[in-house]
Amino acid sequence: MKAPFEFLELSPQKSILEIGAGVGNVTRRILKEGPRVIALEVDHRFIPVLNQLKEEFPGFDFQIKDALSLSWDALFNGEPYSIFGNIPYNITGPLLEKMLLREKKWERGVLLLQEEVSRRLLAPPGEKEYSSLTLFARFKARIKKGPRVSRKCFFPVPKVDSAFIFLERKLEPDFPVIDEGFLLGLIRGTFQERRKTLSNNLLRIFPSLSRFELEELQSQVGFSFKRRSETLSLEEFSKLANILTSRKQDAKL
Repeated sequence: MKAPFEFLELSPQKSILEIGAGVGNVTRRILKEGPRVIALEVDHRFIPVLNQLKEEFPGFDFQIKDALSLSWDALFNGEPYSIFGNIPYNITGPLLEKMLLREKKWERGVLLLQEEVSRRLLAPPGEKEYSSLTLFARFKARIKKGPRVSRKCFFPVPKVDSAFIFLERKLEPDFPVIDEGFLLGLIRGTFQERRKTLSNNLLRIFPSLSRFELEELQSQVGFSFKRRSETLSLEEFSKLANILTSRKQDAKL
């Protein structure tokens, strides 16, 4: 399966963070292309295999640590790197949020995720899979679906199939915002009750907002607040966040 490795554009000039090295088969495949690789693995049983790889490849190092517990940027001293990861389902959400919202120096990512999660990242507004994570990913990265991987390729065999997701970090957002943190908080807040109308969600999040101000705000953004929050696109959330931020700065919120 060439596509994931081709997307990473492997070369001796590249640095790669591997999350979940396991027995090192993928690690070896990457190392043969010459990049520097730092692998994170939580299972101590793989230490002998990884030590052997370290002896074979001078550009390889590993740590037996949880990928959620340390700064990836710091591992590479603030230099750019790309990511390859086979991500366990139980940490997928926290790990994606860490990658998208807290780590700043990654350039490309190839993640093997449960197919359900890959659908969430690619879902259009209004679909049941559409979520705050979808919007965070769309705000920070260009996303493509890669090859599907049958559950039969794994042992023990899981209950579901997996799929690769390819992410390329955006240098600038498609829709500029005044306050990134405010936008992300607005998205997270409205998706806490995603089935409610946007007007009800805004009144819940901003108790000082009056009905009159809400109508005024609706006329400014140009779309109906009777819509459910789960139907808004990233562009619509960005426009709403910018207007709300301006009102906040003018002490109207």
